[in-house]
Amino acid sequence: MAFERFVPPKTAASRPRVTVRPSGLISFDANAVEAFSLQKATHAVLFFDRTRKIVGVLTTAKADDDGAVKLSRRRRSVSLKAPHFFDAYGLTIAEAQRFDVGFDESNEMVTINLKTIKRRRGRRPKKT
Repeated sequence: MAFERFVPPKTAASRPRVTVRPSGLISFDANAVEAFSLQKATHAVLFFDRTRKIVGVLTTAKADDDGAVKLSRRRRSVSLKAPHFFDAYGLTIAEAQRFDVGFDESNEMVTINLKTIKRRRGRRPKKT
């Protein structure tokens, strides 16, 4: 009797994801790091589209860019702390949530759709 080689079927590659925690920590998983070359960047600048509730993350290697936040690495993931960002836009997160990550080619930034997160009620911050 001859031996047959068993090759397990390939599973569909999982999508890049991000976890947002109540502390304001944004963590990109290994798939997101690989898909968007986040291992090369040292800092990121955050943007927010109020009407669509989308966060934009523009990576940079310059620490002196306006609003640059340092990226930290742990094993295969990349994260950044941004509690002031969530406070400034009135976004509250009661427990850690995972979101799909996209890429906006026109602005060359990673995007996170936060449609499911509720905004705090109350007076809107004054524009300065």
